[in-house]
Amino acid sequence: MKRKILFIVFATFLIMTIFSIKVNAANFSFEEQSLDVRLNATSDISFSGGEGEITWKSDDDSIASVNNGTVIGNKIGKTNIKATRGGETATCEVNVVYSGITIVGNRGNSVSSVNLIIGEHDTENLIAEVEDGNFEEVSNASVTWISNNPNTVTVDKTTGKIKAVKQGKATITASVAGASDTCEVIVYDSPKFTDFSNASYETALNWTTETLQIKGIKLNTNDYTNYYYIITSNNTKPNITKTAYGSIDTDKMKNVIENFSINTDENYIYTRNISKYAELNQDMYIWILQESRLGDSYYDENGNYVSYATRFVSDGKKITRAELPKLNLILQTFSIGYWNSTTSNKKDNYTYINFNFPTEVENRKFTLKIGKITDNSILSKIQKNDYSGITELLNYAKSHDSIYSQNLTTTSEAYFESDKSLFDGKKLLQNKGYYYIYVKFDDENGKYYPIEGVTLGQAWLSSSFDSWDLWAYTSSDFKWDNLSSTSQGTLSKTDDTVVKGVLPHTGVTSVVLISFVSITLLGIFLYKKYKKYKDIK
Repeated sequence: MKRKILFIVFATFLIMTIFSIKVNAANFSFEEQSLDVRLNATSDISFSGGEGEITWKSDDDSIASVNNGTVIGNKIGKTNIKATRGGETATCEVNVVYSGITIVGNRGNSVSSVNLIIGEHDTENLIAEVEDGNFEEVSNASVTWISNNPNTVTVDKTTGKIKAVKQGKATITASVAGASDTCEVIVYDSPKFTDFSNASYETALNWTTETLQIKGIKLNTNDYTNYYYIITSNNTKPNITKTAYGSIDTDKMKNVIENFSINTDENYIYTRNISKYAELNQDMYIWILQESRLGDSYYDENGNYVSYATRFVSDGKKITRAELPKLNLILQTFSIGYWNSTTSNKKDNYTYINFNFPTEVENRKFTLKIGKITDNSILSKIQKNDYSGITELLNYAKSHDSIYSQNLTTTSEAYFESDKSLFDGKKLLQNKGYYYIYVKFDDENGKYYPIEGVTLGQAWLSSSFDSWDLWAYTSSDFKWDNLSSTSQGTLSKTDDTVVKGVLPHTGVTSVVLISFVSITLLGIFLYKKYKKYKDIK
């Protein structure tokens, strides 16, 4: 009996041992059927079951190699890793991938959004920075680019260059093995620039300053819009300097560029500052630039944050100076005088010559000439606002003697001197007399455009003070005194007397009085004779 029981126990133990060995051998396996391994990094394959040594092998060591279960990613791609243990083989598919990808634009690293401006910043080159398992950048990664809205933004599928098609939004995706990144692209409409194709350019003399008005345009009413101009002597397009923001660098171009003023009510732009160009003896070509604020900013290829668009809107339009007859009024703001008064026991002496003219050059040479007007026909025309009288006055001043002539130089946009020796009105002027004031600028060997001008003045000499003035005929102090009394003839060119047949301006009252007394006495004499004769008869 005991022998029988011992046999049953031994047989059971043997069967259990054999069964255990077979189960253990069948359970040798990998825990993952596939595994991602980062390029140039390692990853361990987990396994279980089986007994004995394991033999490892890669189907393609160039993609991934294996050492005791540690897989090394050598090249992007796929291969199989196999292990054999106790006659059993386990297989795992290994996919060698990149660690990550980041989209980079002009703005810099990791851009989540990019702005494109139609007509200003249409395109931008997006770059994908790819890293391996050691977080080192890989230069030869094969990146695929896709736009989810190619009707708005297209992208080159291999280079990453994006291009705006129309206003709107799109999402750009960059993909590589094992990683992807996205970037939103916003497309803004093109900035609005003014059309100057039908513009008219009008120059005129506004008081003493030559002005330019440009009409026939539709202004951009954006508060951040500016208009600039450059005037050159030929039609060679000038270079411009911009700030990093895309606006005109007015500091660096302060001696070249000027700013237009804007009249939004009447829809034109203008400048009162072209005298310094017009007075140079050269042609004038104007180049107009418009500077406008963009709908949003963008980053250029240098990483600058650009928020303005600047563009030439008119190229090399030739402009003309104000017509010469209009320049004959350049001295309409003149004033010459001397004051001598005593107030609070203080004696004030003040002599001045002051007038403006269309020049912005200091130390420019000119001649000032003052002379008596003895041609009443000229005065009559000016009194009647006949502009030809000014032109005749200009010719008169150039051909007649003067009571004063002096070579001077400009001090600024006006001439001002306070020196009694320059002009002695008490000696040179006749009270209420009319005088021309003439100025001619030296062209300095052809450097400057010929400019000369004239205007009319009236003398006033104080009867109680040593003061005098020469009033411009545009002044409220100017009076047309007794001009009609001398309108029958032409005055002498050299003195204050009048021609034969015209009553003198002074002494009229005494002549009339003598005539009246003579006629009265003659009447009385004839009356007495008449009575005597009547009584005798």
